[in-house]
Parts: sequence; structure tokens; C-alpha cells
Amino acid sequence: MDARENGFTLLELLITIAIAALLLGIAVPSYQSLISSTRISTHTGKLFNALVMTRSRAITSGKRTILCPTRNGTQCNAGNKWDQQLIIFEDRNRNGRRDPDSEPIMHTTEPADQLHVFSGSSYGSAGGRKRVAYFPTGHSYGSTITLTLCDKQGATEPRLILLSNSGRPRVSSYRSDGSKPQCP
Repeated sequence: MDARENGFTLLELLITIAIAALLLGIAVPSYQSLISSTRISTHTGKLFNALVMTRSRAITSGKRTILCPTRNGTQCNAGNKWDQQLIIFEDRNRNGRRDPDSEPIMHTTEPADQLHVFSGSSYGSAGGRKRVAYFPTGHSYGSTITLTLCDKQGATEPRLILLSNSGRPRVSSYRSDGSKPQCP
């Protein structure tokens, strides 16, 4: 009888571990890029849908309707950061602010985790739109806006949502002048 032991030699084990480490070294960065890309795509879709929902609400209700970021869940922020919770409400008295007694919130969205979302030239700048207002015609006069969505780690290309005065949003990888967006 041949009494051979089954198992791995130390050399075989070291080679297996080296191959596994090499494969992990290649796979992990690609996986992180995939997660970042998916995160931006998902939030781009949510923000795009919020714009479409706001426009639709303005048309069907016949009242000016506003989409804006909020920290407290009830009032619009004063800054250009759109990575916070968003609210949609009818601006019945047309003052540009939500009056809690007479203007209920129609819809809210979740904040954007791991993303910088902003309007204007840079994250946290004084410029940029603080809200989007749709009129009953579906237009957003004076509300042209470019929302830039950036991954905080910079693992993927930024996305843009461009909104024209006609009220129609569109998604792009380039600004309206053809330039690439800059992220913080």
C-alpha cells in the first residue's frame, strides 16, 4: 500500500496566496469605480425624476411649484449645495419660500451619500441656484441651472443635469459650452 498524505506544500500555498493577492489588487479598484459610477447614476436619476415630478405637478395643479434642497426638511436652504434632502412644494403665494401653514410638502428625496451635488461654479460657492421654480406652463423662466454631481473620492467622471428655461432637464457629461465639469 502506498501511504501518501494529501494536502498542500508550503510552496503551493504561497503561490496560491500570491495569485489571490494579485487578483484582489486588480479587482478592488475596479469594484470601487463601479460602485461610484452606480452611485452617481442612481442619484442622477433621482434628481432628474424630482425635476420632472416638480414640472408635472406645476402643470397639473396650475400653480407655481418649487424644488429645493433643505437641511431641516421644511424650508429651502440659502446655499448652492444640492446633496441634501430635497422638497417639492406649491408656492401658492409666489414669494419663493415655503409657508408651512398653507403650502404642504408634496414630495421629498433622500440626501446624496458620498456625493457632492451643487449648482454654480463650485461646491459651496455663493453663486448658483438655490431652487428651481416651475410655472403652470411647465417653463422655468429664470431658473436655468446646471447641477453637477461629483463622487467625493473622485473615482468616476462627474455628471451634469442641465435645465433650460423651457423646463426640460437633460443629463450630460459636458457643460453647455462643451467643457468638462470640475469637481472639488
